Amino acid sequence: PCSSAAACPSVSMADGALPREPGASDTPDLGQADTIDAGFVLDKLRTRHAHDAIYTRCGSVLIAVNPYKRMGLFSEAVLAQYKNAHSLPAEPPHTFEIASAAHRAMIHNGRSQAIIVSGESGAGKTESARHMMLYLRYVSNTSPELETRLYGSDPITEGFGCAKTVRNDNSSRMGKFTALNFDPSARIQGASLNTYLLEKTRVTQCGPGERSYHCFYALLRGASPALLKQLRLPSAEPSAYAYLAGGHTGESGGERTDKMLWAELETALAAQAWEGAALQELWQLIAGVLLLGNVRFDAANTDAAAVEGSSAPSVAGCEAVLGLQQGSLAKALTKRKLKVGGDMVEKDLSLVAAGDNRDALAKAIYSKLFDRLIVQINRALAEARNIYSPRATAHVIGIVDIFGFEIFEKNSLEQLCINFANEKLQALFTKTVFAETMRAYSEEGIDAADISYTDNGALIQTLEAPNTGLLAILSEECVVPKGSDEGFTEKVMAQHGKGGIIVRMKGVGPKDGFGINHFAGLVNYGTRAWLDKNKDPLNGDLVVLMQFSDNELLKELFTEPADVAPAAGDRKKFKSTKFKGVTDTFSAQLTDLVGTLDKCDLHFVRCFKSNDQKKPDLVEDAVITRQLNTSGVLDALRVARTGFPDRMPFD
Repeated sequence: PCSSAAACPSVSMADGALPREPGASDTPDLGQADTIDAGFVLDKLRTRHAHDAIYTRCGSVLIAVNPYKRMGLFSEAVLAQYKNAHSLPAEPPHTFEIASAAHRAMIHNGRSQAIIVSGESGAGKTESARHMMLYLRYVSNTSPELETRLYGSDPITEGFGCAKTVRNDNSSRMGKFTALNFDPSARIQGASLNTYLLEKTRVTQCGPGERSYHCFYALLRGASPALLKQLRLPSAEPSAYAYLAGGHTGESGGERTDKMLWAELETALAAQAWEGAALQELWQLIAGVLLLGNVRFDAANTDAAAVEGSSAPSVAGCEAVLGLQQGSLAKALTKRKLKVGGDMVEKDLSLVAAGDNRDALAKAIYSKLFDRLIVQINRALAEARNIYSPRATAHVIGIVDIFGFEIFEKNSLEQLCINFANEKLQALFTKTVFAETMRAYSEEGIDAADISYTDNGALIQTLEAPNTGLLAILSEECVVPKGSDEGFTEKVMAQHGKGGIIVRMKGVGPKDGFGINHFAGLVNYGTRAWLDKNKDPLNGDLVVLMQFSDNELLKELFTEPADVAPAAGDRKKFKSTKFKGVTDTFSAQLTDLVGTLDKCDLHFVRCFKSNDQKKPDLVEDAVITRQLNTSGVLDALRVARTGFPDRMPFD
């Protein structure tokens, strides 16, 4: 789909071009149909897709099916159509309709709004979110400066936060919450961006048919030979770098090449005040990550790791771009300082530990740089105040672009975090649909006092309860002496194995994993390496080495802010010594997000893939059915019809 009005042909949804009659619009709202049978829903989505009607209402929820082709649905004429519409329900379903509903509700009700966009990788979440941002900027008369900053940050979040996967050529590998701040006259006053759970493992490994983050390939294919030489990169071929060579090393696919993305990144980074020495240091860190991956260790030394002689150029290049003293990196990667009594002694690391140490450093550099990029984007957005509207912020419209529920053949801690987030959002979804249903029944004079709904509160408690929840057990096992993945799994099963939510995993030993009965179905999780993933360990010697770097950006990323002396009686400003793992950080972020959303009126967009082959004009029934189950759409229909199942038209 087109991402801007200027890129699309001028076509109005009202002129009959899209959607086409008669099959496309016979059931634009599934919530008004006389049945909620899954087969009926599938048939209607299939029929509408065949008529290029990619949007379908399901009560208050919009289903957006990815057509995998460009469509003229986002022109200025269509923008104006929804802006000027007297009755949005009378218009064809559209992402602009959802954005318009949120904007109108903010003005009329005086409450902040949030739009939750979810779906599988490749379902079109980012495009749908972009279209709604386009509409909100269109109706809000955004100042040119703020417009540039808002739109200009996209290449950065895509370049450093998106990657090619087997399902999607431009897959967001993090969750994202974009908040547009409106002043009392409903003009956009500013914006902010929060991201969640960046997939760090992709920095050091990517599977067949997949790529690491786009920025690596854009640098190699787009930068000048002179810059690559300055960055000590020996080749412009991705296959020359171990972290990239294991995956797809060609272009990501689609219309934008890596060289084109490089040009966009140069423009976008300049707009965010990345220039001169700071910009050079940024690309030095990206080059340093690539060179780190080429540092190999002698396989013959399993107990006392040593860098292979053939890796000397990679080590020297890495030290140069990271601003490290010559000879310091190899030592920090293969040895660790320990305090024994009153003395500091060096301990050799094993071959495996040295490899883990190298990869942990690469992931830490990249993830900290990504966070810094987001901080800089927010600074730029805060500075680009709407010059026509200097007044204080009144309300917010937030757009959540979050990873959808994941069920793979092999699932690990990353999938648990993603699915936990979806469980929390599903609870909001169900509660919102139920509240809207009760309001509709009240308006119709229907007695709905005895109607209730089944929520997923028990499962959420099983995961997040203090002390006894699965995540708390994981954090505890990370700090107990001789804690292990097997010990963690045994404790989880002992605590929760008889409740029906967490069950034995078939086909593996009882210490190797478990299954969880999520709202979308049973997911089996292998628990190997969960403790290491949660600890996200990085050798303290490497942290100190980074803090003494001559690369000012790298030094800043690894230097903790100095603790502020507390006022009398105030101890909260001291840094806590309690262990804080990856899941603890993510849970805290998720709690903050849900707390923000709970204060907003909510709108939902469920993005569906029409097929797994990314082909236009193709609907695979099994793919749609899978997403109907994992998206909660069928459950929403059931909740909406619990007390009033028969809906017959009358004159």
